[in-house]
Amino acid sequence: MTDHKKLSAFSRATASVLIDRRRFLALSATASFAAAIGTGAEAQVSANKSVAPGWSAVDIPSQAGRTIVITGGNGVPVTIPTGTFPPSGIYSGLGYQDALALAGKGANVIIASRNADKGREAISLIKAQHPGANVRFEPLDLSDLASVTAFSERLRTQVDRVDTLINNAATAGTPERKVNGAGQELCWAINTVGHFSLTAHLLPLLRKGESPRVVFLSSGAARRAKDFEDLQTEKDYTPLKAYALSKAAILVLARDLNQRSTEAGWGVHVTATHPGTAKTFLIPSGPGPDSDFGRSLTSHPERFKPSELGALSTLFAATDPAAQAGAYYGPVNDQGEVGISEDHAAAISSKLAPQLHEELAKTTGQSFF
Repeated sequence: MTDHKKLSAFSRATASVLIDRRRFLALSATASFAAAIGTGAEAQVSANKSVAPGWSAVDIPSQAGRTIVITGGNGVPVTIPTGTFPPSGIYSGLGYQDALALAGKGANVIIASRNADKGREAISLIKAQHPGANVRFEPLDLSDLASVTAFSERLRTQVDRVDTLINNAATAGTPERKVNGAGQELCWAINTVGHFSLTAHLLPLLRKGESPRVVFLSSGAARRAKDFEDLQTEKDYTPLKAYALSKAAILVLARDLNQRSTEAGWGVHVTATHPGTAKTFLIPSGPGPDSDFGRSLTSHPERFKPSELGALSTLFAATDPAAQAGAYYGPVNDQGEVGISEDHAAAISSKLAPQLHEELAKTTGQSFF
């Protein structure tokens, strides 16, 4: 959900190729985002073991017949030249990499995002690599609850079930605090409120799905969340504070929804994931170079790994039979392999979950009940 017009000076990559198992294993692992931003500390990688050694996108089982909704999946690859911000390299959205991989495995992929031009470009690139891909675009602005409702109502007329929902879209904020039309800070509105509303809208379709799954994309930055009495950073705003709070809330929502599904027997498999630090549009199109995020990217570009690698934990959680409901997946070693991540919100979940659900239910008029 970033403003890619800011990237207009960047040259377009003609295509993006999913990197194979050998290249994945040759790449360095991603560090926890929290350690990479604003601290000067060495990047930290969990010592936990991989739950799927050597797993890569080629190991995704067939997704034929599955309907998969991916928010923000239109971040097509952009080649950044040297001497600019962000540092040179190929940047792309995590959701785009999800869509590319899943469409290649036969899924019926719906890219839901607010930029139709970007959506068409993403679809064109995906079909160039997978000519038979079943992928389409639907407009969705997560900062606007009316748009979320309209998307959900359209979807109910188009499909009889949703098998996988990947809540991927995000903003890392803006240099100065901004709000949506309802007066909500943008990180909170897009990352948390919008995805809560969308998930609540789609729960009936998910409950009709074939082994349905929901994946919430969080971040290692969640461990930086502090003031849970100021969820919209009205007292003291920085992009990092706003982003951290919204991503901690995502972890709480994932655990809460999974618990509700288990207790009610819905059969909806819910996980959370994080990508480590990846070369995406989150920083250049959001808080920019003069921020905790931007300074980290400028000072330590080597910590930011290809987005294809960052997408692995989400792809594993969304597709692999071994992925466990209620788990939090991320890169755990120097090979970027997927494993159980440190739960950045475990200490506050039991206290915050009822408060968070009540706040979001009041804001949206919806519930996970």
